[in-house]
Amino acid sequence: MDSKCGILFVRLFGELTIKTRKKLNDVLEFLINVGIKNVVFNLENVYRMDISGFKSLIKCYDISSKYGGTSMICINKDKFDFDFEHFNVVSDELSAVNLINI
Repeated sequence: MDSKCGILFVRLFGELTIKTRKKLNDVLEFLINVGIKNVVFNLENVYRMDISGFKSLIKCYDISSKYGGTSMICINKDKFDFDFEHFNVVSDELSAVNLINI
């Protein structure tokens, strides 16, 4: 994770599953509660995500939105078979920064 200009960049690697989501939820909830409103999830290096991991992303989105922030996903749209309609899906982190700073 990296934070710059009020944007939290979460670069995930490996699996986002029921086994790994708890740690992500705890860390993100803490960071968002201390003032980080905008979150960018980079899923380029995630090779497996189950419904539990996807629900964790939605939870983070809901927390971010509650405080007036934005959540975005950096991903190849066809990589996972989930409905990312809640998120702004972008191709890279720079695109996310540009959208947030509009």
